[in-house]
Amino acid sequence: SLQRMQFRSKFVKTLREFYRSQWFTELETPILGNAASGAAARPFVTHHNDYDIDVFLRIAPEIALKTATVWWLEKVFEIAKNFRNEWSDPSHLQEFTSIEHYAVYWDYKKNMAFTEQMFDYVFDTLKLDRKIQVKDKEWNIKQVDFTTPWKRIDYIQQVKNDSGIDVSLYKPGDEAKLKSDIKAKGHNRVGLEEQTVATMIDYLYKKVTRPQ
Repeated sequence: SLQRMQFRSKFVKTLREFYRSQWFTELETPILGNAASGAAARPFVTHHNDYDIDVFLRIAPEIALKTATVWWLEKVFEIAKNFRNEWSDPSHLQEFTSIEHYAVYWDYKKNMAFTEQMFDYVFDTLKLDRKIQVKDKEWNIKQVDFTTPWKRIDYIQQVKNDSGIDVSLYKPGDEAKLKSDIKAKGHNRVGLEEQTVATMIDYLYKKVTRPQ
């Protein structure tokens, strides 16, 4: 609708204002690349006629943005169009827009505080209700409360509570053991055999903890 398009324009404008107020540099990084990197996702593949090579549409701008921080740009962000050749549901389309930022010297605690600050700025500037109705992956309408401060949880402890698996006990090379333990706990999924320990842990979190 017209109202939705107008709101989106104001929303993106507000995000840019916030990042610039925090001294971030906005970048535009390549969409076509020699590898689909930066996340675990199935890519779109196309052909570059001039170079006569197959290339991938990016699944994330992460690698390019991190590379930029090495070249003197200490705070960077991008409002990025990404492509993932996967399923469709209310939370996932094959072509979508995301925002990513990177700041050198920041740890995860600084990033959490910064993200809360960003959401407060957006909600206050656009005068939005902090409680919003959204559809989950099964198309059920749920209320999400964006009121800060947000609850902090321990990732390792929460995944252990939800799955019965202590992911801190596994290191690179333990794929067979982790795969066996995930199956024994009843959390098997398609493609598990092809995943590294880090990816298995990520997908375990997504299956048992994130839905909650």
